[in-house]
Amino acid sequence: MNLAVLGAQLGAWAICLWSAPRVGNGLWLALLVVFFCFMMQGVFSIMHECFHAHAHGNRRINDVMCWLATTIFGASATLIRINHLGHHVRNRTRAELVDYVEADESRFKKTLAYYAAIFGGIWLAAFLGSLMLLIVPAGVTKRLKAKGTNNTYAAAFADFETADFERIRIEVLAAVAFWIAAFWLLELRWSYVLLFYAAFAVSWSSLQWIYHVRTPLHVVEGTYNLRSPWFVRYLFLNFNYNLTHHRNPGLRWQRMHAATDLSETRPFWRTWLAILKPPAPMPEDRKIAKTYF
Repeated sequence: MNLAVLGAQLGAWAICLWSAPRVGNGLWLALLVVFFCFMMQGVFSIMHECFHAHAHGNRRINDVMCWLATTIFGASATLIRINHLGHHVRNRTRAELVDYVEADESRFKKTLAYYAAIFGGIWLAAFLGSLMLLIVPAGVTKRLKAKGTNNTYAAAFADFETADFERIRIEVLAAVAFWIAAFWLLELRWSYVLLFYAAFAVSWSSLQWIYHVRTPLHVVEGTYNLRSPWFVRYLFLNFNYNLTHHRNPGLRWQRMHAATDLSETRPFWRTWLAILKPPAPMPEDRKIAKTYF
């Protein structure tokens, strides 16, 4: 099933980018961009299944699926995988506390960084980070690890091994070859590719923290399950059930809906709007309650 899903996503990706200059500007192009953003959230979900070795029982096939998905996503599979697995350890710790301002932090700087991140910065960091790791020596990450207390992306470098940097370089070089071939075979145009990926960068980045903002400071319970229309849930491959995943990371996406207590959910769209609020001062008692409605 996951092979079929990834195949459909690759086909949809190619059709969207190929047809963009042919539909002309206007409503149809806007609808195509919206569909692309939703569909690419599902691509990330397949990546996520691969990170947890759930996409396929054969490890090599799982790795190839992960590379294909992350290549059209725009990043290195190894870079995102290590960061995501670390997220299960660092969730709602100081390194991932983006929505509250500690006493020793500048509220202005944190607010600026917060909005930069949710309006495309998280995806851009993954994209540029993958390209940079292609050329920088592995030793440069030692300086990044020193900032890991306040930044989960810097903290992730503590989990890297030498072989991971070699793997990243191979993945990125192969991805560059893939994209060169795609531009030639599909006759892609840079202006439309940039348009589609700019929209996706904003949509994906804003959805990375939607499950976690203003949740208890708990590594497992510090996330929400979100209700969404059935077509969104299918395109997302049930990724909206983030709390269910954190409670049981071994559960595959096909079983997430049945394993979720729907009374323990919040509306997807209203929760997304809530992330537009700026970071708030940390409560003195550091107690943050969940709210369901």
